[in-house]
Amino acid sequence: MATNPVRPAVVFNPSKFGDGTDPRREIARVLESAGINDVLWFETTAEDPGRGQCGDALAAGADLVIACGGDGTVRACAAALAGGDVPLGLLPAGTGNLLARNLGIPTDLESAAEVIGAAHLRRIDVPSLDGEPFVVMGGAGFDAQLFERTSDQLKSRIGWAAYALAGARAMRDVERMRITLELDGRSEVVSGIGVVVGNVGTLTGGIILMPDAVPDDGMLDVAILTPRRWYQWIGLGVNVVIGRRPQPWQLQRRRAAEIVVRWPVQVPVEIDGDLRDPAEVLTFTMSARALDVCVPVDE
Repeated sequence: MATNPVRPAVVFNPSKFGDGTDPRREIARVLESAGINDVLWFETTAEDPGRGQCGDALAAGADLVIACGGDGTVRACAAALAGGDVPLGLLPAGTGNLLARNLGIPTDLESAAEVIGAAHLRRIDVPSLDGEPFVVMGGAGFDAQLFERTSDQLKSRIGWAAYALAGARAMRDVERMRITLELDGRSEVVSGIGVVVGNVGTLTGGIILMPDAVPDDGMLDVAILTPRRWYQWIGLGVNVVIGRRPQPWQLQRRRAAEIVVRWPVQVPVEIDGDLRDPAEVLTFTMSARALDVCVPVDE
């Protein structure tokens, strides 16, 4: 990619900017400081978080698409760009910004714009859940209940701590079940309250859930949440935070390129923090090295 793209486009979520802030002016300011000028503008809507707008940008001849918003905007743009040769730049403006954090991209707009301007690319994997692409993690059970109980208003007030509060509430109601996993055709049954499948391994707050996850290795990492009692939750939290291997009754990990998760009943489901319809069977597949992303030079 050239240092100065010929036809850069910005897909932005205006709701991620405070009252009185002109998103286009603010985004243009940081991009111009990084040498990126004359951009095309595409604003997301409640009905379309960015996939359609990214498609419109490609139709207009964009040779760089910059996603400015939260994880939902990034996922939508990645879904539109996957398999092509137009790179994705990230201007993180959400609460989690998990793909940016996992790729070492700064979460302040000025520094993130400098990364885009430097034009250093890393080609990452793009997994899918039942055919729907994502770039961070997809989960069912407890993981999805956590997102279900986290309000946008609380996230805007206290940031990532809103997820911790939602998790404490979800712990009271989550149900332990027998879950069947098919990992590259090998089947096993585990008992747990949630399954998280990740392209990357670091959660909000810098917590490393899957330390072996690499975004360009063609593999998916699986975390099976298995605690039964409140004190096992505390032990799991301590072990994950300090980087010590959790006990099997707290968390189990697996790896595979294709994963099918079967639940005995319908459970809540999420991908990259966005809720989907509840389901009993979830199929995760992988498109290896399908998307170029602007990353820091040392990545």
